[in-house]
Amino acid sequence: IQTANVPDAKVRQALVYAIDRELILEQLMKGHGEIVDGFLSSVSPYFDESITPLEYNPEKAQQLLEEADWDESEVLTFYVNSGDSTFVNAAQLMAAQWAEVGIQVDIQTVNLSTLMTVAGSLDYDLLAVQYTYAPVDPHPDISWLLSGEGSWTGYVNDDINTALAATQNTDDMAEVRSQYSLINKKVQEDT
Repeated sequence: IQTANVPDAKVRQALVYAIDRELILEQLMKGHGEIVDGFLSSVSPYFDESITPLEYNPEKAQQLLEEADWDESEVLTFYVNSGDSTFVNAAQLMAAQWAEVGIQVDIQTVNLSTLMTVAGSLDYDLLAVQYTYAPVDPHPDISWLLSGEGSWTGYVNDDINTALAATQNTDDMAEVRSQYSLINKKVQEDT
């Protein structure tokens, strides 16, 4: 899920804590997949298994929303590809779970072309899109997504930019893995 116009990290974290990702994995995806925080799955040579995905914890989500002074009357717009019934069903489940903690969401199901246009415009609060990273070197994709202006996320972080550059300046696999781990941990913190 991408968040373009949700500036408070506590609200972004609350969004994650409020999602029962195990339920989605087991019921909607029939166990085919895995839950990870960050950009890399276990098939990547740079995957860091020590990064524990944020758990389903609606109480923690509510606490974070209180700390962020979340206005429960605010409605977030959530764009989803209408051509992917699993994503549509997951979006509906997430919206129901978010509503339970006080986050109202308006789901917009649109075709893939429209979804890509919306993604590029950053005119959304939440967006779900399927994205596959090359297992060899995820740098181009991660760099683009985290490059700020012109990316789908609008996210910029100097520490991440430094780590991304470091992945390209060494052949030491352990060092590259360490830099991607730093990136994934920072993204998890900033969710």
